[in-house]
Amino acid sequence: MSQLFGPVRQMGYVVHDIESAMHNWTSTLHIGPFYYVERMPIIDLCYRGKRHLPQASIALACSGSLQIELIQPRDLTSSSYLDFLTAGFEGLHHIGFFTEYYDLDLQRAAEAGLQVEQSAVVGDPVGKSTCFASHGHSGTMLNLVALNPGNRDLFQMIQSEAERWDGSGPVRHIDL
Repeated sequence: MSQLFGPVRQMGYVVHDIESAMHNWTSTLHIGPFYYVERMPIIDLCYRGKRHLPQASIALACSGSLQIELIQPRDLTSSSYLDFLTAGFEGLHHIGFFTEYYDLDLQRAAEAGLQVEQSAVVGDPVGKSTCFASHGHSGTMLNLVALNPGNRDLFQMIQSEAERWDGSGPVRHIDL
């Protein structure tokens, strides 16, 4: 449990091949099903102070109350995800915290000395997230995710489906 943000609710993995990663998680680890968004609707992304509109795919599944997020950059637009891969890494990129008090928690993070590396606005309903710099460490950023009625319902549905998953339909395509 983070004294700043509460319990870890998400582990975000950046991968070269999201289809292969989903297959590994579902067939080897028996974690799923994954809800796959082939083209994540990124409305705004600010990375290291510059605005970008990268293309990315994401997939979400749960193991208990822990959400597993897989992310694959789909172009060469600058982002923390692409930089992670081009630096030679693949795997755990961030641990995430969900919050009902996004703006307040951003202020608390700044007061604690955390520096924003990337912020994003995605999807419909609009979701917001902020990744904080991981100084001197090869990844494992902290990610703050704003909860709203739309993503809260989606996250709950994914968790409920994981609890009763029988192995069928390991990948389920959705649009946001």
